[in-house]
Amino acid sequence: MFQDYLFFGVDTKVYYSYRMLHLSHLVEEAKNLHILNNNRALLLSDTLLGSVLLSSILDYEERINLRIHCGSDFTIGTETSFLAETRGYIECNEESEIVKQIDLGNNIIPELQIRSMRSQRKKSTLSEGHTVSKLNSIEQALNDHLSSSYQMNTYLKISSWVNENDGKLNAFGVIYQELPDIPESVSEKLKNHIASLPSMKDLYLLNSDADILSKKLIPDETKAVKSLNPKFVCSCSQERVESVLVTLPMEDLSDIIKKSEDLEMKCHYCNRNYIVGMNKISQIYASRSNVNSESSEMN
Repeated sequence: MFQDYLFFGVDTKVYYSYRMLHLSHLVEEAKNLHILNNNRALLLSDTLLGSVLLSSILDYEERINLRIHCGSDFTIGTETSFLAETRGYIECNEESEIVKQIDLGNNIIPELQIRSMRSQRKKSTLSEGHTVSKLNSIEQALNDHLSSSYQMNTYLKISSWVNENDGKLNAFGVIYQELPDIPESVSEKLKNHIASLPSMKDLYLLNSDADILSKKLIPDETKAVKSLNPKFVCSCSQERVESVLVTLPMEDLSDIIKKSEDLEMKCHYCNRNYIVGMNKISQIYASRSNVNSESSEMN
């Protein structure tokens, strides 16, 4: 199987761009990391595909955070940088009938809520989008989100599936973005071509060669721009975990100290466990108390 890749290209007249993404190794890694059954892993895989593809069309953003909710039944979270470094998780309510049906292979998802947050490079500015779609397909829900949250016409197609030969996950997708000066005739031609495409699974299984796939995905002559190799990378650290405690209300910190136990925290994205000792928690509490005291005196 080919290594994972994110390929950037444009049509030769530069009317639209596209990104072609193969993510099979990474989503299999995520499945094993989180010890997921295939059906839950497929939901996470589709979201990782969408997150990496969305991050690839953001020219000035550092990273994108994507959250997909189905009520209180499950939450999928991903974070991807402009370098295609990504991470993700899925949390399920084990008592949910929807989750139980998903585990059996039945998709009875009533709606999907999508929230995206995009952070700009070297700035603290955040751009946020939120949509609710009465759809049970992550691909369709993401396209709804794109149509309402992005300025230029953007369309994506994604597929995740289990390989019948080895039981491993496969993931493939593409995103198209019309550029500002695209003629209406070219735009219409592109839309018709996208509508005529089979699923990304069917297209990939016909021939998985990247050059052939690229020619099938695009109705015009194209030229390559660059390519990246996506990686599953988690940015968690002891320092970042401790920084979370700094933001907690003083009452919560006080309750933690009263228990006189080290605090154990787990990263959702990579399952790594962190221990924050009582000495460190007490230091954070004392520092916060001093700051609050000084602030009160100034007022």
